[in-house]
Amino acid sequence: MIALVLRHLYPDADPLRDYVVADDGSGPRLITWNLAAPQPTPAELDAALPAAQARVETQQEMVQVQGMLDERYRMYTRALATGNGGAASEIQAEITDILAYLKELRDASRSA
Repeated sequence: MIALVLRHLYPDADPLRDYVVADDGSGPRLITWNLAAPQPTPAELDAALPAAQARVETQQEMVQVQGMLDERYRMYTRALATGNGGAASEIQAEITDILAYLKELRDASRSA
């Protein structure tokens, strides 16, 4: 949890150089903090957890949607190669819709 939240709060930080999270058997904890920003409190980390989890879920959905998009591009190429213009047009419309949805996901991921 703590590593997920720190990656969310400090996306440009290097988790091996700027901070270190370790688990000594009592749960993960922050053992080293080398960032110029003040070290976040446990309450701040807890407060940021829902946004960090939402961002991870959005990124996972983006990967799935990208896979759908890749498949549609393959289908579109096959339709064009076989001279099936009707199918190519339908697939192109799907591609447009998927690209719009992917953009929505990217925008949501950036604002989270």
